[in-house]
Amino acid sequence: MTGIKVRVPKINKLLPESVWEESFEEEDASVRAVCVEGGQATSDGRVIFDGVLFRKTDFRGFRAPASELLDVVFEGCDLSNADFSRSSLHRCEFRGTKLTGAIFSESMLRDVKFTDCGGRYSSFNFSKLRQVVFEGCELESADFVDCSMKGVEFGRNRLNDISFLDTSLDGIDLTKAEFSRITVTPSKLPGCKVTREQAIGFARTFGLVVEED
Repeated sequence: MTGIKVRVPKINKLLPESVWEESFEEEDASVRAVCVEGGQATSDGRVIFDGVLFRKTDFRGFRAPASELLDVVFEGCDLSNADFSRSSLHRCEFRGTKLTGAIFSESMLRDVKFTDCGGRYSSFNFSKLRQVVFEGCELESADFVDCSMKGVEFGRNRLNDISFLDTSLDGIDLTKAEFSRITVTPSKLPGCKVTREQAIGFARTFGLVVEED
């Protein structure tokens, strides 16, 4: 059970589940956005999703940078290589969703929860994360470079080859995470909670020779 309190999305129970119209083949985000209930396109091409539940929806390659997602749930969706860079995500949940190569760089994530998601090669570089929980996710080779993280929890996730370069890990608990190698900035490590075995792995990464008992 998570120790971080994340406010859940406020979804109108009367709102129908949203799906893309299969008849549209347009790749332009502003055109595709008007095909979903609760979605709208702004004059500058940004997309706004407000109070929407997406279930088993295909967003592969969807491009919607600088957009706004408020009270949105993605359940069993495919967001592989989707681009939500420079976006604002507030009270959102990603459940059992594929996020391979998804881009959330330079974004603001507040009260966001990722559960049982596949996020290999996903990017959160230069983003601000506030009250964000990752649980049961595959985040191998994901990038969290130069992020600002407060109230962020990495539970039972696979983090091998993840990069936290230039990101402060103060207050971050990695004891439940599974990894053999991650990239960190030594000066940003103080305050990070790890197991004894993980600490030995960090020491070896920094070139220290650890004598076994």
